Amino acid sequence: MIDTRCVDGTGSNNAAQVKEDALLVSTTGSPPPNQQRTKFFGQMLTDDGLSTGSSDMGIDGSSSHTDFYIDSDDNDDIFLTKLSVIVGYGAAAPLYDFVDSGSALTNGILVSYIDAFGESITIGNPKNNYSFLRFALESGLVPTAWELRNLGASNDYGYIVSINFISMIPPYGIQLYHGTNARLSVRIRDDCTDADTFNMRAFGFKRLN
Repeated sequence: MIDTRCVDGTGSNNAAQVKEDALLVSTTGSPPPNQQRTKFFGQMLTDDGLSTGSSDMGIDGSSSHTDFYIDSDDNDDIFLTKLSVIVGYGAAAPLYDFVDSGSALTNGILVSYIDAFGESITIGNPKNNYSFLRFALESGLVPTAWELRNLGASNDYGYIVSINFISMIPPYGIQLYHGTNARLSVRIRDDCTDADTFNMRAFGFKRLN
């Protein structure tokens, strides 16, 4: 066994202490003085992957599937921690329909993650209102109170849910590794035009390289 000491490097010669199998540390109550290496990231999923593209998912994708996505950055890693979904429609709807269309979707809305190696992983494939709520891991919902009113227009209906990627892939969520084909993608494969409002916004942070 080699006796090793870890000192503070400031000349005081203060050494770190180890109790049994634990290294004693303490927080200072303030961030370290180094420059922050992360910055906030938030972007709508769009049909071209750019912030300026169309984010309207209330389209007919039954004959020609359409992807809405966020690609990796050329220089910095993106970590996506949450996906916010907003859905609005004209009339009150049952949970087993998609919006107020009168039925569930046939194929579903494919939410997937393409990693840095090109492997596609399905995150979810909601087909109706309750599967969106379940996808967001909601619990304790009151059956008569899950819809919002006046969401996109006076007297219409809708709901807002958030998918927590950190709970699925701890501790930082989905990584879009820089300079690769990594992507968060939502594929519309049905007629979703009954949704007056339908879009998704991803939140997270960039790690500056």
